[in-house]
This record gives sequence, structure tokens and C-alpha cells, in this order.
Amino acid sequence: MSDTGVQLKDVKKSFSVVDVIRGVDMEIKRGQFAVFVGPSGCGKSTLLRMIAGLEDTSAGKILIGDRDVTDVDPADRGVAMVFQSYALYPHLSVFENMAFSLRLAKRPKAEVKEKVHEAAQVLQLTEQLDKKPAQLSGGQRQRVAIGRAIVRAPEVFLFDEPLSNLDAELRVQMRLELARLHLKLGATMIYVTHDQVEAMTLADVIFVLQGGYVQQSGAPLDLYEDPSNRFVAGFIGSPSMNFFNATVVARADGRLTARLDGQPDQSFDIAMTTALEPGTPVTLGIRPEHLVVSEGEGMRVTVDVAEELGGVSYQHGTLEGGEAVIFQQIGARHGMHGTVQTILPQTDRIFVFSREGDRIR
Repeated sequence: MSDTGVQLKDVKKSFSVVDVIRGVDMEIKRGQFAVFVGPSGCGKSTLLRMIAGLEDTSAGKILIGDRDVTDVDPADRGVAMVFQSYALYPHLSVFENMAFSLRLAKRPKAEVKEKVHEAAQVLQLTEQLDKKPAQLSGGQRQRVAIGRAIVRAPEVFLFDEPLSNLDAELRVQMRLELARLHLKLGATMIYVTHDQVEAMTLADVIFVLQGGYVQQSGAPLDLYEDPSNRFVAGFIGSPSMNFFNATVVARADGRLTARLDGQPDQSFDIAMTTALEPGTPVTLGIRPEHLVVSEGEGMRVTVDVAEELGGVSYQHGTLEGGEAVIFQQIGARHGMHGTVQTILPQTDRIFVFSREGDRIR
């Protein structure tokens, strides 16, 4: 049996003259939890629907296991899809909703009952089987939608932003339940979201999409610690990475010195393999947690908003040159509105990008 769960080979999708997916190659291993993440309109839901067979491909191939399913009907692909709208039948009980596809396939009554009760036990829905969807909470309805997928025993589970209709607390709870469900079932799961926190906490592998292409793929922390371009660096991580325009002023012995354009007194020595000539414009990327408060020299920032989250606070402010900046402090009530703080970056955690957005190492 192939180790591949889902494989896409140069897949493209156009709607009339609009290219939505412009050439995607990816391989998701059997049993992996893969997440497609990116901003609205980047093509992630279209890609998921193509894997499901709900959208035709304009070019390329889609394989599930060893089978080429590019032109196979959705019902014969071995996938089950969970939508953000739940898509439950309001007049049917939880049991009947979960049993619907099995009854449609004319499975024996004893098998239907067994599979529904097994899924209900996994999802803690046993006490809800006789209720109608309107009698359930949002989280319970979503579990019913997932249970309807489980009873089909698909090769691949597909989730299209399934938590977007839930409140914040319930989203956290359902994320944990999905993670536990994946560990219990060991099935291949593909999950679409625009929420990078969901991506970071759920995924074995993340595919970051933008402009119809996969910008980068890999394990969550690999993308966080080693982004391949400015888009990925800014999208992965919360709060987002700070970006500052700078100019190379010197280089020597595998290091360069870059001076902030809006802060002529601020320059940083950064370890670099690539030799950049003095005068080269670059963009420096620094995560909020890698900007530390300094008692001496540094960048002076006026705090505009302080987000106090208990054990950590995020300070949103403005540098003397007018650039917006976010920095993190451990512990609450450090920087309040209108106060001036001095901050310095951890120079070994500065990312360097070309002005076009490519990573320079």
C-alpha cells in the first residue's frame, strides 16, 4: 500500500479567464493532518473542492493513495467533506443525519446502527442521537457533521473552515477535539482555514497558499522559524512579524550591517551567507517576541495600545521615524498608552528579505 494519502501534480483551475490555482504540486502522507492556510481568495477552498471532486481540474492530476481520481465522481473517491455550515437535515434526528449516507448506500440496518453508535461514542454524542439539530449547540452540530463523515470510513477527511461559525471559546475546544479525533482515527485529514493559529495548533504539515501557488510547505515550527519569503513570514505567527525598510551600509566576514531607513542612528550587524553590496535596499523582519526592552540605547517607541493578556502583553506603538511596531513583554502593565519605551532586536533572530519579498540568507 502506498504511503501517499493525497498527491497533486501541477494542478490548475481557471474560472473563465481568471486563474485561481496556477500550478500546485503537493504530497500529503497517509495519516497526516494537512492544513491549507492563506488569506481569503488565495484558492485554498477551491483546491479542497477539487480534491473532493466538487470542482473539475483545468489541468494536472489528483491521486488518492495509488488511484488517479482526477475524473472520478465525488462519491467514488473515498473522501468525506465537512462544511462550515454543518449542512445537516433539520427534520432528521442526529442518528438519522449520521446514518443518511449509509442508508442511501443501502447498507444493512445492523451495520448502520453499529457504525453510527461507534461514531457517536467517539464524538460524545450518544446522549444526543434522538435529538434534532435545532436542539443542539453549535459545537454539537459540528460533531454531528463530523460523525456523518466518520461512518463512511473514508480514506481522506476534508474540512472546509469547519470552526468559523463557532465562538472563540468553542473554537478552542473543537480544535482540541479535532486533534484528539485525528490521533484516534489515524486517518488522512485535510483542513482549510484562514486562521493561522488553527493551522499552527492542528497541522502535521502546513501548505501556505497565496496567488494560486503554494508559497511554502512544512511542519508548523519549520515555517515559523525558517520562512522562505516575506509573505510566509508575515502570515505565520501571531501577532504578525514587524517589517522595516533598511539599507546595507557595510559587509565583512559573513556579516552585514543594515541601517533602518527611518532610523538613521539604528544599525544592526546580521550574520549572512549572501554577500550584499553596501547601498543594497533590504527589508528586515523581526517578530514581536524578539524585540526586547532596553535600559540603554535602542529604538524609541511611543506605545499607542497595550494588549494585556495576563502573563504576556503586546505593545503596539510608533517609532520616531513613524514606523508601526509591535513588541512583546512578559508580565502585564509594562507599557501603557503614551509611554515611551526603548527596544532592541535580538540580532540573531532578524530575517532579511529583498524589497521584492524573497528571503536572503
